[in-house]
Amino acid sequence: MLDISLKQMRYAVEIAQCGSINQAAQNLYVTQSSLSKAMKELESVLGYAVFRRTPAGTAVTEEGQSFLELARQIVYKLEVLERQLQSRNERLAAMKISIPRATYITYAFTEFFKGIQNREQIQINFSETNSQEAVDNILNHGFQLGIIRYPEFLEETNRQLLHQKHLRVKPIWSFTYRLLVCRESPLAGRTRISPEELAGLTELVHGDEQTFLPEAAGVGQKRIYLYERGSQFDFLSNVPQTYMWVSPLPEKVLRQHGLVQIPCTENRYRYTDVLIYHEDYPLTGYARQFYDILLRTKEEIEASLCGSRL
Repeated sequence: MLDISLKQMRYAVEIAQCGSINQAAQNLYVTQSSLSKAMKELESVLGYAVFRRTPAGTAVTEEGQSFLELARQIVYKLEVLERQLQSRNERLAAMKISIPRATYITYAFTEFFKGIQNREQIQINFSETNSQEAVDNILNHGFQLGIIRYPEFLEETNRQLLHQKHLRVKPIWSFTYRLLVCRESPLAGRTRISPEELAGLTELVHGDEQTFLPEAAGVGQKRIYLYERGSQFDFLSNVPQTYMWVSPLPEKVLRQHGLVQIPCTENRYRYTDVLIYHEDYPLTGYARQFYDILLRTKEEIEASLCGSRL
């Protein structure tokens, strides 16, 4: 049995139609090197060349013509099937996504869900986990989307790793952590905070995430490791002597739980949140809707932070 993928057939059809590997790569949103590699693998399985280089671009070989005739039929029939499934899926809201334990992201997802809650069928897997598992969920467990977080100084390293795993990246936000405390906290009235002022208080930390906090943060001996994001609000709202370093929160959530967020003057680290998905997955439909709502949520929080500084 020939080990030929549908993706390879689609690639070959697009190259033949364009007469150019470079143009086909642009149309397919893949790199030219990835496209060339896929065609070499295809030709290795077939045992003959499908394309040949010419001064004018890329031409189909005589043997390649017969392969492309079949490939076009298969791709066409699949597109018909996809249109039929799309019509069915307009009634079905389905998504599998992994996110960090970030309240603003969960808030954005609830806003997204409000818009789809009346669909006939809804199937959503929503996993709060660390970045490594978010990547693994896409590669090995059928998740379409993930959101990962890393410090800005690891930007290039992470981009290269994601590219090697054939994952695409959409930027969401770059920010510094803020100190989160309840309104009854001895720090609640501050407009700025330095880590040394946290002596004697108890820090809440997500136990499975690596963070780079302000230089003097975490010097105290009191720390509670949490593995469920909801637990942090129970502690913060009911124990004024606790605090947590977090990405900025929406004002609505702060009011709901009686919390305040305070900038730190000594925070040297900035974090970046990005949306990731496999290069074969189209960022359309519900996935695109959620991404757009996520960006709007970020903009609303930024506006409220600017307003609080006035």
